[in-house]
Amino acid sequence: MTTAAAATAFSPARRRFCVIAPTHPLTVGAAQFNAAMVHALRRRADVEFLSWTRPYPPLLYRGSVRDERSRPVRVEPAEFLLDWADPRTWRSALARAEEYGAEALVLPWVHPVMAPPYARLLRAAEGRMRRIVICHNVLPHERVPFAATLARRVLGKADVLVTHAPQQRRELERLGVRGEVVEAFHPLFVPADLAPEPEPAAVARERTRFGSPELLLLLYGAVRPYKGADLALAALARVDPRLSVRLVVAGRFWTSRAELEQLARRLGVEERVVLLDGYVSNEDTALLFGACDAALLPYRSATQSGVVALAFGHGRPVVATSVGGLPAAVEHGVDGLLCPPGDLDALARAIERTAGERERLTAGARRTRDRRSFDRYAALLDAAVGP
Repeated sequence: MTTAAAATAFSPARRRFCVIAPTHPLTVGAAQFNAAMVHALRRRADVEFLSWTRPYPPLLYRGSVRDERSRPVRVEPAEFLLDWADPRTWRSALARAEEYGAEALVLPWVHPVMAPPYARLLRAAEGRMRRIVICHNVLPHERVPFAATLARRVLGKADVLVTHAPQQRRELERLGVRGEVVEAFHPLFVPADLAPEPEPAAVARERTRFGSPELLLLLYGAVRPYKGADLALAALARVDPRLSVRLVVAGRFWTSRAELEQLARRLGVEERVVLLDGYVSNEDTALLFGACDAALLPYRSATQSGVVALAFGHGRPVVATSVGGLPAAVEHGVDGLLCPPGDLDALARAIERTAGERERLTAGARRTRDRRSFDRYAALLDAAVGP
């Protein structure tokens, strides 16, 4: 019996899935999402979990794709079998799925760079098992050569496309992809999915480290242009100076940190901003969300957002721009606040409002966490296979 198969005893009444996806210690391809999804799916089905030794071409991703520091509370058994650069491993993975008796093959679609292995896997699996592709992003946020062509060729081979935001169906239609669409949601992490919940004393020390402001905001994740870190600094400059507020920007910077530092000085908000450049471990993530009062997402564009899921999972409200799938993920005035994209005054007013309504918005975020679970998401995947 394989490592993954050993995680769940076989039952003739249970469906069998093969999930091919990155997982810990990989940091790419929605690795944390994949592990939480498989954990929930294994409660209702048998799952063969196959992962990657090398998920991307070496020149694509800046920095390491492995996190050797985090020690997740729950590590889903998986076999690291596939290599992006070795098609023989793709064939081996499909052979393993067939040997396992998988009724469905599940692949997460995050970036067109996965087109070569995914196209081969989906084409070879045709007629052998139900082919389910989870659309984290139909198209990438940044301009990628031939992205639409690659997405069309890969997604058009799926039997079922699982979306996380309403506009993704329209994106698929514009691409000419006509497969069956299951309109789902981005399920919410709970702290136990990722890392031990930090002790209250550790959270208090973290908040003290950032100056113990009245309102502590967190802009989290890979700091890429579409996420609008520069817009966050510009909005901070318009926040009432009487409000004690600080913004922590934490994640691997895809642009120059020096540019943000210069912008903060030019705007006169350098004392209100902390820049933490580098991959954030699961444990540090839990500590940051535990210490902050709300997540800030001044995005220029978005499909859906794993950061929203993380924030709600940690019981923190969200201040975001109403772009892409964010209005479907955040209920304005209930678990967060939405403002028009690019409207710096509106973003500043939303920050001020969050300070005054923090307790009510936090309670709303915790209620949302309970409604959008990975267990419900796994049930949708199970139903997508058919009767």
